[in-house]
Amino acid sequence: MSKAADIYWGDANTGATTSRRAAITRKRRTPAAAATRKQTPWWLSFAIVVSIFVMLGVSINFRAFTEMQEEAGQNTRLAAQIQNLMDENLALQEEIHSLKSDPNVILREAKRIGIPLKGEKVSVSKN
Repeated sequence: MSKAADIYWGDANTGATTSRRAAITRKRRTPAAAATRKQTPWWLSFAIVVSIFVMLGVSINFRAFTEMQEEAGQNTRLAAQIQNLMDENLALQEEIHSLKSDPNVILREAKRIGIPLKGEKVSVSKN
C-alpha cells in the first residue's frame, strides 16, 4: 500500500486499512443491510399527498363559502334599503300629486309656510 493511503485510511503498522475497506464494501453490497433499513409503505406517501390536496380544497371552499355568506347578507341589507327608498319615493310622489291637485292641501301648506291667501290682510309689525 502507498504512503498516502496509509496516512488517510489507517495505521500502516497494524494493517487495519485493508480490513476496514473490506468491511465497508461488504456492508454496502449485502442485501441484509438494505433489509434492515426501514422503508415507508407506498400507501403512506399516497395518503399524505391526498390529505394535502383535501386540506387545500377544504380551505379554498371554506373561504369561498364565507365570502358568499357575507355577500348574501349584504344583498339582503341592500334589498331592504331599496324597498325603504321605494316606499319613501312613492309617498313623496303622492304628496307632490296632492299638492298639485287638492286645494285643501294647498291651503294647509300655504298657512304652514306663512304665505297670505287672496283677500287676506297681513299684519306687519312696526319695529
